[in-house]
Formats: sequence, C-alpha cells, structure tokens
Amino acid sequence: MELYRYDKQMKASPEEIFDVVNDDEKLKQWSPIFEGNDYFTEEERARGTKFRTRLKVLNKTYQFRSQITEYEENRYVKVRTTLKQGTITSAFELAPSSNNETQVTVTSNFEGAGRKYNLILKGARPVIKRVLDTQVNKLEQIAAE
Repeated sequence: MELYRYDKQMKASPEEIFDVVNDDEKLKQWSPIFEGNDYFTEEERARGTKFRTRLKVLNKTYQFRSQITEYEENRYVKVRTTLKQGTITSAFELAPSSNNETQVTVTSNFEGAGRKYNLILKGARPVIKRVLDTQVNKLEQIAAE
C-alpha cells in the first residue's frame, strides 16, 4: 500500500539536495522528528548499509531497523525498514532538469502482515502526507541556501 508520494521540481541541483538528505546533521534541520542514526556497518551511505533510526514523536522515541537496498550517489536511495507489523520501502530519486532544477520523487510503501494495520495506515495517510510534505518543502529551502 502506498503511504506517501511526492513528485515535484525543486529549485536546487541534485548534488545540493542529496548533500542535505545524505547528512544526518542536515537531516535534523528539515525533519524535526529525526534524532539520529546508529550504523551497524562500516559504510554509512552505500548499498547494504544497516542502521537504526531514532525518531521522536510527542516526547516518545521510536527506533526502526533499516537497510539501504539501492544507492547511487546524488541520484537514488532506496531503504527497507522492518517493523513487527510489516515492511516499509522508501525511495528518494533525483533527476536533473533545467535551470538548476531537479525532479524529486519520494515514495514510501507498506507491506503489512494484517488487514488491521492496512486500515489504520490508510486512515493515517492524509496526516502522513501533510507532515512529510512540510518536511520535503523545508528540504528544498535548505538545499537552495
């Protein structure tokens, strides 16, 4: 089930955008719930990298185990996150456009173990979209600086 999709032009180069996405400290600037990543592999940004992400929502910290399944610097990152309830696969793709603009596509899909979670997530999609759209718009502001 698709949780989120963003597909728009940003006024920054792929390198400028990727620099902000690919740096944990810069990620905190545009994603206020992001606390950090703990890496379990030597390389932090490569295919096969394993890590745990910490997110703080309403004064509670959540941790998720993830792995980068595909990686092309300045162009593409695909991450698989495993939860008790299922798997979330997220992709972040950058395609150079014209006038120092970049086509940015972000997708997040959930494959769940039960109908109950699919219904809950389906109801939560508008909130997820609003929160993530706000974060991606802030990403554009920071990348363009």
